[in-house]
Amino acid sequence: MDLNSPEFYTIAFVVAMAIVALLMGHREKQPPSTHIIQLITTPEASTEQSECSESGSPQNIQNNQLLSESMLADDVLCMEPMEGGRIRLSRTGLTLGAEETINLVITIQEDHCTIIEKKGLKRRRAVGEPVTGEATLKCLRPGRKYRIRYESQITSAWASFTFDTTSPTPVTVPLKY
Repeated sequence: MDLNSPEFYTIAFVVAMAIVALLMGHREKQPPSTHIIQLITTPEASTEQSECSESGSPQNIQNNQLLSESMLADDVLCMEPMEGGRIRLSRTGLTLGAEETINLVITIQEDHCTIIEKKGLKRRRAVGEPVTGEATLKCLRPGRKYRIRYESQITSAWASFTFDTTSPTPVTVPLKY
């Protein structure tokens, strides 16, 4: 075979592209994992001040969004890294009856995380009262950035944001309607 012929260069090009395709190969996605965690609720009047509520000032809101004081008390989500790779999730702006509960359904696939807030046990004549909720997440891997989508089926509010598990500062995000 002649090294200067077009056939040689065509075959060499095809072989080179096959090697590149093999090296860049299709990576299979990991199957999603799903976790269900109960949100521990307490009446709004008796809640303790955590770092999240202290950092809920307009200067610490992600993406430099300014919030009024009234919005800080309504529909706000805070995610705070803790030691041991755990994450504290705090939620305000909820109204529940006496025997109602809230469950968080967390679906994780690689660096995407979807958290859906669903109402648990329901009693028909329960009178709602303002509550705050808190949960400890152990399912997010330390040292990763996650794109998080938070949806509340209770209040129809949602938020999308990026959360870095290595960051020592809490992330406070207002939920949108």
